[in-house]
Amino acid sequence: MNPTTAARTFRKNAAIAAGLAGAAVLGLFATAQAADAGEASHAAKAAHSATAPYVINHYGEKYADTGHAERRSKVLVLSEFTSIHQVSWKQWGAKKAVGTGKVTGNWCLDTCLDKPLKATISLSDPKTVGGKKVYSAFTLKLSGHPGTYDAEDLQGKRPLATS
Repeated sequence: MNPTTAARTFRKNAAIAAGLAGAAVLGLFATAQAADAGEASHAAKAAHSATAPYVINHYGEKYADTGHAERRSKVLVLSEFTSIHQVSWKQWGAKKAVGTGKVTGNWCLDTCLDKPLKATISLSDPKTVGGKKVYSAFTLKLSGHPGTYDAEDLQGKRPLATS
């Protein structure tokens, strides 16, 4: 190989090496930025969930009288007449929580114990009670034929226990 060809090959290889090194540095920089963004997103979610309201739940013997502040409960006692089970929450925000689940109540004991009614629940009207922000109202919308049940808990917005 003559000296001119060797010099060109060396410069070419040096340029390729410099390009690869630059790409590696950019890749590390992009990875670090993505990690910072992920940490910031996680911190924002944690801050949001720390400010989101609770719901006072009286489910279970332990909490039947006293209630318990929870977020995203899978079972929720709505009143002395109505409960919702297997709740899948789609939204839990500062003003409103929305989920779907299966409703039972003493107004439908003969039918809905074996076949709970599918429903969408909305929690709303947060207020501060005992230093905690809690939802104070709920609305249920039954799937199917909601008119077949004439129960107070199924009519519009209803109060929710706050203590």
